[in-house]
Amino acid sequence: MGESLKWKSKLVSSSLPLEFEVAKILASRKFSISADFTYARNDAGILKDFSVDLHAIAYPPFSEPDYKRIATLELLVECKQRQPNIRWLFFPNPNRSSRHALYAEDKFSQLFFPNNVAAYFDQRLWFCYKGIEIDESKGNVYDTELKHGISQLQYALPRLYTERVYSNAQYDFSPFLFCSILLTTANLFVANNNLITSDIETAAVLKDIAHQVPYLIFTSDYGPDFEEHCRKECASLAELPKMKFIKALDNYRRKKNSFDNQLPSVVATSIAAGEKLQLQARFTHFVVCTMKEFPSLITHIKRSTTMALRTMKSLSR
Repeated sequence: MGESLKWKSKLVSSSLPLEFEVAKILASRKFSISADFTYARNDAGILKDFSVDLHAIAYPPFSEPDYKRIATLELLVECKQRQPNIRWLFFPNPNRSSRHALYAEDKFSQLFFPNNVAAYFDQRLWFCYKGIEIDESKGNVYDTELKHGISQLQYALPRLYTERVYSNAQYDFSPFLFCSILLTTANLFVANNNLITSDIETAAVLKDIAHQVPYLIFTSDYGPDFEEHCRKECASLAELPKMKFIKALDNYRRKKNSFDNQLPSVVATSIAAGEKLQLQARFTHFVVCTMKEFPSLITHIKRSTTMALRTMKSLSR
């Protein structure tokens, strides 16, 4: 490639064209799109701005005008353009997770979701807990891009969550759902459940030890740095129990037989304090999707959201 044409490969590798394609897909599915969802993060003792590529928001029921909306659906999407010979290999989680990548939050609402509200979304998806990038043309194996993408999403979630709690709880008491997506042009593979090291040594190609998938759920735990990050980003939630509308919502949900640890004031205080169970439930599960299957994923998310809301409306408490 001539020197004057190198800009093309560099532009593609920047992921900006990929972001634009993704934004158009989301807009065509009735999402409102904004670029660079920014959050502050401590980097070696210095507070710096970081961002996730795309923030998308839609209002179910998706076929109705906005004024009939009964909930909010938000997506964070981080895009990773990779070279054609790159594959992402994931290892299935030996323990089936009880948490969900499509998280449905009703604690700051006058409506209730059943405990298994996200089960439909999880059906037939692979739960994975380790991943690696493989360059089949050069033989390199590394995980930098995968870890970076997941980290960007994870550190953005506390700000997204806090802002939505304040917005929905203060104005309309509606529930909300959110999902974080790491999108890549690489093909995705999940290792066979019975894989052992000797299988890799005798394999001729990647498909000998793994099967290709359209998208999967990836679990990423966190350390003390993220816990401290949550305390800072979610600190304002500790002020909610002092507000009249939260006290009224506490009373309402208590009359509907909510347990004390599920009251909005308790949940808000617990998240602000960085309690592990609260953070793990909301900020540790992500969807990894290959670009060619992204439209299918969005259809699945919207269908799952619609089914969750139908269950919510029919639930008697």
